[in-house]
Amino acid sequence: MRVRGTPGALRPGRRAIVVIVTLAVALPLAASSIAGARPGSTSAGTLSTSTPSADPGPSGPVTAEDRRILVRAESLLTRDCMTRAGFRMWLGTSPPADELRSFPYVVDDIGWARKHGFGSDLVEAVDGRRRANPNQRYVSGLSPERREAYLAALNGARPEGLEARLPSGGVMRRSAEGCTSEAQRRLYDDLAEWYRSSKVVVDLTYLRQRRVLADPAWTTALRPWARCLRQHGYTADTPDRLRESVGPRGRTDEIAAAVAEARCAQDGLAATTRALDARHGDELTAAHQQDVATRNRLEHGALPRARAVVAAEHE
Repeated sequence: MRVRGTPGALRPGRRAIVVIVTLAVALPLAASSIAGARPGSTSAGTLSTSTPSADPGPSGPVTAEDRRILVRAESLLTRDCMTRAGFRMWLGTSPPADELRSFPYVVDDIGWARKHGFGSDLVEAVDGRRRANPNQRYVSGLSPERREAYLAALNGARPEGLEARLPSGGVMRRSAEGCTSEAQRRLYDDLAEWYRSSKVVVDLTYLRQRRVLADPAWTTALRPWARCLRQHGYTADTPDRLRESVGPRGRTDEIAAAVAEARCAQDGLAATTRALDARHGDELTAAHQQDVATRNRLEHGALPRARAVVAAEHE
């Protein structure tokens, strides 16, 4: 779940083990289509105000159900590889639907806000499951030498072999060895192209959200939203500042502020945000069409193999 501005970032020292836990849980939207939320751009929450413009099909992104199959198959293949390497790995289940929704700009679902506020309860639930995850306990219980061997078996010894130059700037690299790469190679065949194109497509989400927030139309739409908020007793002029003003006041205050944010978003901000999100998403997809098409082609090509892997799990 993602709500822009909600606390919940991971501490740096937990990163290596969290990678393992995340893989085992098999969160299906980790590298989803251009409609998803980029880790780091938001921190907790849910419901995207965007709607993907591309229809599912051979040239479009895979469906959400197909993506769950791809992620499950990758998790199964990775677990089997780790078993052969002499380690244990437990697979989890997908998180509840509420945790898979994303609000990268503004909470605009009144019912969700009334239930979750800005999502602090969901952050706590995720942290609780992470602490209880058997992979977390298993890796924490390994000796330093075995833990290092575990991570090398999972991720490869060095981040070499795979590279993706991101549209937003910078370069991502990862090992072409290890069980993660082996599983993805078996699914997608061309691992280098899969890694490159998938990272580019995920990065487009960050660019899209950055463009929306910088768009003059977004700034204009915030003004009536802020006036509405004042009628509810809040003086914030952006969603981020509203959450900052609530801070650690408590659950009741968080929910009240989130409901006010969502109610006021119905006066035009939600519709403007959806339109801007779709427009900037379409523009970025067109500008990086080759990368998007490559990612989609490789995912569709991987589906028969993924279905076979998942079916074998139940035999």
